Amino acid sequence: MAIAVISGVVCWFWLASGRANPVRSTAPNVSDLTEVEEREIAGALTTMSLSNAGLAQFREGKDGGCRRPLAWVSLVSAPGEPPSHVRLISGTYYSPIFEVSATPVRVALPFPAPYETGHGALTAIDVGASAIISLLPAWRVSAQDGKTTREVSWRPVKSCGPRNG
Repeated sequence: MAIAVISGVVCWFWLASGRANPVRSTAPNVSDLTEVEEREIAGALTTMSLSNAGLAQFREGKDGGCRRPLAWVSLVSAPGEPPSHVRLISGTYYSPIFEVSATPVRVALPFPAPYETGHGALTAIDVGASAIISLLPAWRVSAQDGKTTREVSWRPVKSCGPRNG
C-alpha cells in the first residue's frame, strides 16, 4: 500500500512539473532548454556578446510588440577537472568564451532555431577539459570532443499578445 501511495505521489509531481509531454519524443540525445523569465532579462543580457542594437530585440519587441525569447544554460567543470574554457554556438549566435570552473556560471543564449519550432541544436567548442552544460538531461562535453553538437528542445509558450489599447 505504501509503495502504491509513494509511486502515485512521484507520478503526480512528475506530471505536474510539465516534463511529461506525449507529443515530443524523449530521444536519449536530446536535452531540454530552459527559457529566461521576464524578471531575469536584465541579468541574462549581461552574459551575451551583442551590440546594444542586437540586445534590444531581447529587451522589447519592435513597435512595442513581443521581445525575442532567450534560453538559459549553466556551465560547470566536471568533478575533478581543472578550470577550462567553453564557447557555445546557438543558431548564428557565438557566445563569448566563458571560463568554466567548479562554480557554475549561468549564461543566456538565443534559442538556436525559430522559437515556434521547439527544437534546434547547440554546439560547444574550445573545451580545455571536461565540462557539464546544464540541460535536462545534462550534457557532458570532454576535452577530446573539440567541437560537439547536441540536439535540444523546448516548449514554446505564447506569452506575448496584442496590447490592449
